[in-house]
Amino acid sequence: MKRTKDVQGGEAARIKVIKRGAVGEIRLNEPRVLNAMGPEWPEEMRFAIEEVRKDPEVRVVLLTGEGKSFSSGMNVTSLGRGEIPIRWFHENEHVFRALETLEKPVICGIRGYCLGGGLQVAIACDVRIAAEDAILGLPAVREAFIPGMSTYRLPRLIGMGHARHLILSGQNISAEEAYRIGLVNKVVPSDELEGELDAWTNVYLDVPRSSIEYSKRLSNLSYDLPFEEFLEEFDRAAEVVISTEEHRAARRAWLERRGRD
Repeated sequence: MKRTKDVQGGEAARIKVIKRGAVGEIRLNEPRVLNAMGPEWPEEMRFAIEEVRKDPEVRVVLLTGEGKSFSSGMNVTSLGRGEIPIRWFHENEHVFRALETLEKPVICGIRGYCLGGGLQVAIACDVRIAAEDAILGLPAVREAFIPGMSTYRLPRLIGMGHARHLILSGQNISAEEAYRIGLVNKVVPSDELEGELDAWTNVYLDVPRSSIEYSKRLSNLSYDLPFEEFLEEFDRAAEVVISTEEHRAARRAWLERRGRD
């Protein structure tokens, strides 16, 4: 049964948290402005991430946008009015990091515009599924600005060559081009996006919780630690995972299958 909790309450919530059993969906909910990020976005998104993080029932997180677009990025009207200070950009980076290090798989569903800050939050997720109509890009340089810490994350995700072009040109790309360069994991017809997200969700729900948690934690360290330090982290993680009942059950099942072969 669907259980819904809105970050700000009611249908007018700018960011919604929708819980369906083991699935927690964070939905950007300002379709009138293409889910653009306003002054309150960092605080409200941090609240939503914490809501799914602390719920032990939630095992997989979806990140989606209401309406025809995922997110068009920063709300330029709010910027023009002086409502977005420079500190806002710094706070956003901590929000993206909270999503990136959330010890649950995060699947991003992208349709329509996924630009600027919208793309930055998408690349902080574990996987990205795009509808055919998706348009992705980092237009900051064309607006005499810098595309945030996508300058840090994007090269790690798709390699320096493709990342530098997107960062330095400010050009948008199609969903198919995003798939070709590894920016999204799959492209589907727009009317199949929700079904595809459900399918990917079920894949992760089939994996033991402890395996996912520690595997994601290790992969987040993979670019930052030298081999010997990373091996120490792996040894500690492996010791914990091997001691879980989930691991013992998997070993028993393996032995039973071998006995039947």
